Amino acid sequence: MNHASHLELQLKKLHDVFELITARGKSMYQAYDGALYGVDFLAGAALNRTLANSKAFINLIESRNLVIAGALLRIQLDTAMRFYAVFLVDKPHDFAIKILEGERLDLQKDRDGNKLSDRYLSEKLDKEFPWVKRVYQSTSGYIHLSGTHIHHTMSLADGDLTVGVKLSPKDRDLPDELYIEAIEAFIESINVLLKYIDGWIFTKENPDIAAQERKRIEERGNA
Repeated sequence: MNHASHLELQLKKLHDVFELITARGKSMYQAYDGALYGVDFLAGAALNRTLANSKAFINLIESRNLVIAGALLRIQLDTAMRFYAVFLVDKPHDFAIKILEGERLDLQKDRDGNKLSDRYLSEKLDKEFPWVKRVYQSTSGYIHLSGTHIHHTMSLADGDLTVGVKLSPKDRDLPDELYIEAIEAFIESINVLLKYIDGWIFTKENPDIAAQERKRIEERGNA
């Protein structure tokens, strides 16, 4: 398979994720006879943001705009990380409502007293998904004007010290591998989010089992 067809295949995979995201949302809102909890609001926001991100990300990859596609990859990882925080706090619904009311997530604390900063969440999540911290660090440069953007703007001409400067929304000639890697990382970030959405759906449908598990965690912490 050549690089062009591989790139098209990865884009198709990302297109297919749309159905998975909407199906998760439908399952979540129907769970437990349609009851709504604080976490549902945060989960719904995460799913909706993911749909919007995915559509924009596809458009950017197709138009060869890795500068902004990289920023959206970081935003998608942020979406997964911040919903993951629900599973780290003592009172998930209260936590979700605080975020809904505009309180900063990075000022909230997990059940062990650690502030939920992006760095902390990425390091915590990296223990389960060993690629998270690396992608978090490498894509952070796309969010703020940085050396990453300088590298995308300038190039050295072959054989001399002439510096080329690009002023265009389209990337200079970049290998397809870079776009493929970005798509794969984007899909994996979605998969992380969906794993924890599934965890919430299970918790919502099985409150007794969830209560028993929470009690076991509390007893282990107090031991």
